[in-house]
Amino acid sequence: MTKRIEIEFKSSVEIMNTPMKKRRFIVDEMIYPGLHVLSGDPKIGKSWMMMDMCLAIAKGEKFLGRKTEQGHVVYMALEDTSDNLQTRMYELTDEPTDNLQYVLLVNTLGNGLEDDLRKCKETFSDLKLIVIDTLQKVRETVDMKYGSDYKDVSTLKSIADELGIAIILVHHNRKQQDSNPNNMILGTNGIPGAADGLLVLTHKSDSKNAVLNISGRGAPSLDINVIREGAKWKLLDKPPDDKPDNFPSVIHDFMLERKEFRGSASELCELLCKKFPSEEFKNNWMYRELLQHDEEVHSLGISYGKTKSNGTRSICVRYEADRDSSGSKLLYPESGAPAVPESSANADISSQTVTTSASDVKTIAVPVGDKLIEWAANRITEKLAEQGVEVEPFQP
Repeated sequence: MTKRIEIEFKSSVEIMNTPMKKRRFIVDEMIYPGLHVLSGDPKIGKSWMMMDMCLAIAKGEKFLGRKTEQGHVVYMALEDTSDNLQTRMYELTDEPTDNLQYVLLVNTLGNGLEDDLRKCKETFSDLKLIVIDTLQKVRETVDMKYGSDYKDVSTLKSIADELGIAIILVHHNRKQQDSNPNNMILGTNGIPGAADGLLVLTHKSDSKNAVLNISGRGAPSLDINVIREGAKWKLLDKPPDDKPDNFPSVIHDFMLERKEFRGSASELCELLCKKFPSEEFKNNWMYRELLQHDEEVHSLGISYGKTKSNGTRSICVRYEADRDSSGSKLLYPESGAPAVPESSANADISSQTVTTSASDVKTIAVPVGDKLIEWAANRITEKLAEQGVEVEPFQP
């Protein structure tokens, strides 16, 4: 009997203002925690590809030009023998690793497989990936109906979500070709419908080359051109750029100078673009970036929030040095200049200091006209603004 659940409501406001962890990729832009299906033409080399991916993750090496997150991997080679695995391993590598574990026999779905998967996580705390080769080997039923397909894959997806790991099901393509790669997955639409990610490997016509089509929830759709050379699949396309995620460093270094920001997302985006021209920023992603980097920015002394006044929404960001785990050091790789101008190195740049400075300019006892005083005050205001310090307008 299915356990009843209590319906729970979440408003769109709550959803959009709740800190969420940024998606963690185990293989960059390809595999992330959740349930994935790798489907391929008969004898195309699906198992070779999966073994190579598992080795890459186990060693923390790149796979098809993409970075991996190192950790334990369990490969359930349910159609293989130890002899076959030994032969394949020797063709793939000269350096085995304990991070890659093989299993040759498991229980089926509804008959103990769920506990087998949980045991993998209990045994290897840093488990990243389980590969089940093949899906049909762990199914009790051969009934190819939508309900059966969806139920079986959904059960495995729930386990992947529970354990916080990726599970890849190795499956087969239909013999019939289709312009939509996802339609080539053997079975009903219940299989792709329940999965988080799909990888479909097909031969190019009249060619040794193949295409790995990748699609899924929350990840970019990709067509990766590959070729199998001996035991390994190799990338034919230009490798992707290994651009690091610099947002925590960017917002930290920006606020290290400014201390506090209050304004629109567009204003924040414009200021960041000027200070960090090699980075890309989007107006409508400013608050989202803060939410998705919540843990990192808080550890760097950054707090943030939203306000609304007279129908205008603002983002508020504040820096507190005593919470900065970096020790108030510049973190962005290209940051070369000191965070605080040398002339102010020993001064506390606060709103009180700025107000006093502006007042001193206003009351200078020098026989000059008001216009010259106003000009001097404006120049000081401009210089302070260049350093990210806001000052109230000068009133002559």
